Amino acid sequence: MCAALAVVSGPLLACATADGPTDVPLAATPDDAVRRTGDRLEIDIARVPAWGAATTEPTAVVFLQARVIVVRRDTATFTALSAECPHAGCGVSIVDRRRLLCPCHGSAFDFGGARLEGPAPSGLRQFTATVSPTSGRLLIQLD
Repeated sequence: MCAALAVVSGPLLACATADGPTDVPLAATPDDAVRRTGDRLEIDIARVPAWGAATTEPTAVVFLQARVIVVRRDTATFTALSAECPHAGCGVSIVDRRRLLCPCHGSAFDFGGARLEGPAPSGLRQFTATVSPTSGRLLIQLD
């Protein structure tokens, strides 16, 4: 499923704004809205349901199969983080207010990826994320 030029989106696992937690799946992002080509992930911003509503609060979305968490801070500012916990490699898959949680051993991270608590020895790895002004897509370099 993660071969070059294949769709890797899969279901949207978790999403939340600063106002409330959720670990219940929300409207799924369409499979063709997320593409992986080699070490680059491309997300069609307009097709991610959680980012459709105008909000002034940061919103985090976990793309579990791509092992990436993307935090939308405002219309054009995104932070992309590895969804792999640095403690034991589990998937950081729960968004609780402004915290990202690893369900395996309880490590918690802020929306910038910094470690807040738990056994993780460090924060989440950050990837370079830019918005293409011509396509309106978020480009994430997975190095």
